[in-house]
Amino acid sequence: YEIIFSIPRVKIYEIARILKIDRNVASHRLHEAFNKVYISKPQIRKRAYANMKEYSYFLRCKNPAELFSEYLHDENIIYHAVMTGFANLWVISKEEIDFDCDVIAGGLRSDYHIPLVPNHSWETAAQIMRKKIQNFNLKDYEPERIIQNHWNETTEWDEEDEKLFKEFNYDLRRPITPIQKKHLISWRKVDTWLQKLPKFCTVFTLYYPKTISVHDPYLFVFETDYEDFLIDLFSELPASSWFFKVSDKLCLYAHVKREYARIVETQS
Repeated sequence: YEIIFSIPRVKIYEIARILKIDRNVASHRLHEAFNKVYISKPQIRKRAYANMKEYSYFLRCKNPAELFSEYLHDENIIYHAVMTGFANLWVISKEEIDFDCDVIAGGLRSDYHIPLVPNHSWETAAQIMRKKIQNFNLKDYEPERIIQNHWNETTEWDEEDEKLFKEFNYDLRRPITPIQKKHLISWRKVDTWLQKLPKFCTVFTLYYPKTISVHDPYLFVFETDYEDFLIDLFSELPASSWFFKVSDKLCLYAHVKREYARIVETQS
């Protein structure tokens, strides 16, 4: 996971060399990690430039399933999901939308921040997080601006960039040649695009100890003056978490081990 997180398109022989194992073993273990979803294939998401804006909305609707169906074929909708809890529909769009629903939170999305997951247990994470809360001093807090936006900036992004983004969005390790031939894009363009990718996009790999199937996804939305402290705090969770802002609110999309998320005992 740490190798793929740092070098998304790392070669199998390099993984074998770093881990000091046979190349075939390295290949087998990597396929196992991807197929059973201990880790995701490396992915990319656009940064928040003026010419690459995305809008995120958390809605309370009378019939979210019906609205979900309406958006299935809307080309402006990047992502949408039915939810339970404080909101029952999540919509990410290329354009601003007026909804006939209660908008719990909505607006321009910032860059994503997806930290490297620490190598410790859930129990250790809970202990570390409690200590950080106990030791937190408002007077010593200084914003780090971990989450960025670039709404007043534009970046170079043409039709070929967009085609490459759609091809590599959910798997940055895909072979280049078939994509290059499919879209008639030069090798030089693809190579330059990959080199500049961290400027255009957030590049990340997700990690789920004991596979994604034992984790439940939870979305939290915070109104806070101490967002960097909360990011630091929840980055101790031993499974991948997404952080981003919608308007002035901090959002955390976390995968929590099922047995912990469903315990109702007060201390837990």
